[in-house]
Amino acid sequence: MGSSGRMTSARRRKLMDQLGATDIVRVADLAQSFQVSEITVRRDLDELAEQGLIERVHGGARLIAHRPADAAEGTDAGQVGKKRLIAAAAARLVRPGDTVLLSGGTTTLAVFREISRMDVRIITNNATVLGEMTDDTAATLFVLGGEYNRDTRALNGDLTNLTLNEIYGTICFLGTNAMSQHTGLTSSIYAAASINRLMATQCKGNVVVVADSSKIGKTSHFVSLPLSQVRVLVTDDDADQGELAAYRNSGIETVVCRPGQD
Repeated sequence: MGSSGRMTSARRRKLMDQLGATDIVRVADLAQSFQVSEITVRRDLDELAEQGLIERVHGGARLIAHRPADAAEGTDAGQVGKKRLIAAAAARLVRPGDTVLLSGGTTTLAVFREISRMDVRIITNNATVLGEMTDDTAATLFVLGGEYNRDTRALNGDLTNLTLNEIYGTICFLGTNAMSQHTGLTSSIYAAASINRLMATQCKGNVVVVADSSKIGKTSHFVSLPLSQVRVLVTDDDADQGELAAYRNSGIETVVCRPGQD
């Protein structure tokens, strides 16, 4: 394979990683991130769609719905493993009887899988959790009402906020597109930033960010919440060490997950 082919393959792997992390990607954002033309990005997306890995949506693409769990979270086994490690570590922060606020996203979905057999209440706008309910689910699930966004597979809007304003959580798990010592938590989607901000406000215990290393040290479009509202970050050992040091210095407990860790 020539250098051009290797670059294309590497770019497409990174593209799938982003889809596994955020559910949807936009052509303009990808072009800026990879420093290539939008035509090149569209060509990549068309090829991945032909392979049955993604489906095109207006202005971008998302993973095929109802695929096996590993595929729905990215084709890179390492990326899937990171999410599972992060979710398992996050679940250890939950206690029986907790009221858990859970935002949208694939990493928070992995957290749901870890805590769904616990004696807890889970309040979420993540519509994908409905497909995770089984006879073994012990948690009481409250799915917030609102407008369903098929791109993010989450519920948002005035009705979502109105309902959430009537609920207080004892612990909160937030996914995010980006986290930076300079800009805090940011999201590529305004509605997601808004619900994260409200969940943090309604949480009377620890606000926990669950984010793999690809999100650390990055900034997206819409402000979600400042670092001062975050109590714990759970991430993996590929995260930028300078960023993690800055978080610790600001008072955030940082849990770093490593392969083979119990």
